[in-house]
Amino acid sequence: MSKILAITKKELWSYFSTPTALVFLGSYLFTSLFSFFWVEKYFTRNIADLRPLFESTPLLLIFLIATLTMKMWSEEKKIGTIEFLMTLPLKTFEFVLGKFLACLTLVSVALLLSMGLVFTVGSLGHVDWGPVVGAYFASLLLASAYIAIGLYVSSRTESQIVSMIVTSLLCFFFYVIGSDIITSFLNSQQGEFLKLLGSGSRFSSISRGVLDFRDIYYYMSITLVFLALNTFALEKSQWSEKSNKKTHTNKIRTTSLLLLNLVFANIWIHKVDNARWDLTEKKIYSISPTTKNILSQLSEPLIIRAYFSERTHPLLAPLVPMIKDLIGEYKIAGKKKIKTEVLDPRKHPELEAEANRKYNIKPVPFRIADRHSASLVNSY
Repeated sequence: MSKILAITKKELWSYFSTPTALVFLGSYLFTSLFSFFWVEKYFTRNIADLRPLFESTPLLLIFLIATLTMKMWSEEKKIGTIEFLMTLPLKTFEFVLGKFLACLTLVSVALLLSMGLVFTVGSLGHVDWGPVVGAYFASLLLASAYIAIGLYVSSRTESQIVSMIVTSLLCFFFYVIGSDIITSFLNSQQGEFLKLLGSGSRFSSISRGVLDFRDIYYYMSITLVFLALNTFALEKSQWSEKSNKKTHTNKIRTTSLLLLNLVFANIWIHKVDNARWDLTEKKIYSISPTTKNILSQLSEPLIIRAYFSERTHPLLAPLVPMIKDLIGEYKIAGKKKIKTEVLDPRKHPELEAEANRKYNIKPVPFRIADRHSASLVNSY
């Protein structure tokens, strides 16, 4: 461990001895605060929470971590120092973990500096600390996965620009695959499957204040997979034609088995739905034992459908994701006996007609005004 920490200190010194660390920290803080206060995004909510701060975190970390990791191995390969490093009395995984911890430490410092905003919001109103703790923990898990991806990509090329672009694309792929941009074109089952693969959807689940072991392991598996690939790629680059072929074969098999176990464990762990901790102050995402008992006795599938318009009153907008999350808890508690749907009636005319005729659900007119305009909106 002392060797790993020594590498970590060396990498951190290289960051803080140049403007790299200051640019990274400054960029993160400026972008986060800008998105938090963008167009009255915080003040119009009239709720003392940090949700607007972390809405853009998955996308923001993609580009910041891509620039942070792009030189980690690419520069070593370009200037030829990687051959010297591989001859030192250190194991390859110790180099990898040292660089990984250095990047994660820098991200942790950036998150720590943003804590001032948390106490500022707390002075303006009552803050539920459960979602705040969950959001910061989710940010660290997400950053770990992105850093591991960036380190692996950096070890595969000598070009820092190529490393940054490929890392951004890979991280964006993991983010977008489970986002509404993709799932909106699919049915509910296909959409739910893609959300299990998406880093953004998992981030939203933890940041609302619910720690699910499946979400935690998802990020851990991505991190370990790419750290293992990084270690294997560095070792393979040092193989020569005269070296022991049997040793190479054993390392390939060991690495392949490790990766397969890490990936497929997500499928097995998906069935474990009891390892969940509601961090919210009033346990708003916890289903009572009585309700769970009722759900277990359902003889027929139950459909819970929610109608929300894309545009609604600013004071109601913050409640929409909370209600969506709560409905999702009923689906988890009911297992396969409950199906949930969240729809915008304006985008589904046949469902809007059914809601008006069968359930007498009508749109409500809201007068919405900001500093630029005022309008009347019929919203569900």
